[in-house]
Amino acid sequence: MVAEHQGGQELPPLDTLAARLEYLFETIRPAPEELGGSEELGLKCTNKDIADKINRQQPETGVSISAAYIGELRRGVACDPRTSHVRALARAFGVHPGYFVDDAATHRLQDQIRLLSELRRMGVTQVALRQVLADTGLSSADSRLVEQIVARLQALGGSHRKGH
Repeated sequence: MVAEHQGGQELPPLDTLAARLEYLFETIRPAPEELGGSEELGLKCTNKDIADKINRQQPETGVSISAAYIGELRRGVACDPRTSHVRALARAFGVHPGYFVDDAATHRLQDQIRLLSELRRMGVTQVALRQVLADTGLSSADSRLVEQIVARLQALGGSHRKGH
């Protein structure tokens, strides 16, 4: 999954599970390898896409979920999911499960997405990116994650410039 955020826009308040989940659906896009050869890069994930991704991992995780239930979580109709569902949703979007329950983790993710969008807009090179990440105080694991997301964003941008 890759992040996409429009620079300059005010970030939405993410005070409910539904708002936090909707933010992920609005800002996280499938990576090219997750699209199964589709040439329509940059499309938003659907409830079914995320449910399918979670259900494909069921043999390892023991967790299954329906697209309808994900829709209920997004609308706030269902608001108290099992811990296993929260973990599975986090895994599907590539975020830490704490994002759904910890305000500080939520704000960190929003800040990271904002940073990634700016880096993408500026066309930052890998060396400059590493310096920026070192200056932010992110852990080495978080820095590697940001570098991977930037690489995906660059690949996504490159395919759009080629006319795909």
